[in-house]
Amino acid sequence: MREKWKALLLLLQLLAHLESGQAIWFPWYFQRYGLDPHSSRHGGGHKNHTDPGSTCPPGYELKASVAGLSGGMPECERVDGSKKAARLCDDNPVLMQLARLYVVSPERIVLLLAQPSLTESCAEISDVLDNIRNSMRNCVLAPDNIYGRLAEGLSYFQSEVCVGDDSSNRKRCTGLQESHNCLKELRTDMIECEAPADWYERRNASKVCHIFNDVLNCYYTRAALLCGLEVARQLRSFAGDSMGRAMIHKCEVSKRLPRVDNAMPINGSSRASLRSSWLGAFSSWIFLIYFSGIKYIF
Repeated sequence: MREKWKALLLLLQLLAHLESGQAIWFPWYFQRYGLDPHSSRHGGGHKNHTDPGSTCPPGYELKASVAGLSGGMPECERVDGSKKAARLCDDNPVLMQLARLYVVSPERIVLLLAQPSLTESCAEISDVLDNIRNSMRNCVLAPDNIYGRLAEGLSYFQSEVCVGDDSSNRKRCTGLQESHNCLKELRTDMIECEAPADWYERRNASKVCHIFNDVLNCYYTRAALLCGLEVARQLRSFAGDSMGRAMIHKCEVSKRLPRVDNAMPINGSSRASLRSSWLGAFSSWIFLIYFSGIKYIF
């Protein structure tokens, strides 16, 4: 009985020396830790004896301005809803939306450039992204979530290709749309440039980045042979930016371009139009030779 009275008197003495804001939390602290030595309450023997999470009651945290200071009684503040850890989303709704566009890898975002109609593709992309945002209103995806990264890459595609209202990307948007007639005929070539499945999920960042640049160089080579060097540079630049946002590893785009002759110098022309041009020229030569032969005979 005498020990209890001693403990109560000691508690009253401690409360008398505390400021009002600090004394509010002392009963909770005393109930949780008692009067054990400070080192034993916070894991004695460790170099850092200050554990911010154990000196504030539930629903409160150390003020940011004093969290790193030592000495004295720490000040606590109520944790707002915005400061609480956000709930992780179920990524199945995101996966289902991406599946509508067959976006299963970073390369498939770039492949959207080869769709028959960019207008229709952009409309569906907008709807997909709206549904993804609605599914994430009260939660977030982990930074290394694969589907979250693919959604980021798709959002970049929308801003660069579909919208393009910002002065910084208006030129790229215009260039890609003007080259669309040729890019849409690169669909088979772009699919052949794709890396093996799940390559971007590997842990070896060096290997991932090597494959990443191989894909970009393949895009560049195929586009240069069909659409010309200017379109090839546009495609490689855009692919590097959009795929980079859709990957967990951060890879640097190699500045070294593959050696390719500008076999198709006409920008934005399609394979069909080039073929018809060659056929037209060939027909003209046959026509001239034929009539020249008739004139020589007569």
